[in-house]
Amino acid sequence: MISVSDARSESESELDLALAAELQAALLPALSPPPCPHYRAAALNRMCGSVGGDFYDFIRLNEDQVAWIVGDVVGHGVRASLLMAKIMGFLRTNPLECSRPKQMVTALNEMLLDLGDRTGSVMCCSMLYAVIDAPSGIAFFVNAGHPMPFLCNTKRCAAVHLGPRNILLGVQEFDPKEACHTFQPGERMVLYTDGIIDATDPDADRFGSRRLHEVIQATSERSPAQCAEAVFQAVEDFRRSARQGDDETILVIDRV
Repeated sequence: MISVSDARSESESELDLALAAELQAALLPALSPPPCPHYRAAALNRMCGSVGGDFYDFIRLNEDQVAWIVGDVVGHGVRASLLMAKIMGFLRTNPLECSRPKQMVTALNEMLLDLGDRTGSVMCCSMLYAVIDAPSGIAFFVNAGHPMPFLCNTKRCAAVHLGPRNILLGVQEFDPKEACHTFQPGERMVLYTDGIIDATDPDADRFGSRRLHEVIQATSERSPAQCAEAVFQAVEDFRRSARQGDDETILVIDRV
């Protein structure tokens, strides 16, 4: 028999989770970033529970530069969502480091290491941090343990190494390696978290990078929002009755 106190505690826990989900949703930016004359973009996010650890952001640094960020806190649930909120707050309140990915990633890694030392645990995440100069198309990247993005144009669409793939943030001190790419008009970049490619069907088969590539290539002529929606729908169709096992996030960015 469930006691009155147990029922009250369960009800309070449900309310706390609902509030946490609302707060987390408020932290994430709108699905489309602020208007930019040189870029169009869209994002979708689907947590596997009430709250989760995926995050993304569009941070306008100045009139010409925008930071594009996608990341994935290791773990799930409330703990991951709290760390996700801490990371997003850090990214938004350190403007001096924001303009150079190497500086921002170094500062964020130090913050996570300090937090881990104070809590006696490892606080880690993967992240791809990019700063794009809109008029020129020049972009600087740091990939800290995150899946390779897809880069597409009218001729080809492929997963690419935009520079070296550094280690996860929050594990140890390291010197992030920065890479540069100049986006040409007509190019599309797709960033995502591994929950998309790790989605499984009832037979435990993975959605995988090949299926993701096929969807991205098939929607290359559509808008960023339509591409993102097609990917989410393809993952959902593939999963069928299987439970979603991880948070899923995708960003699609076009240079026009």
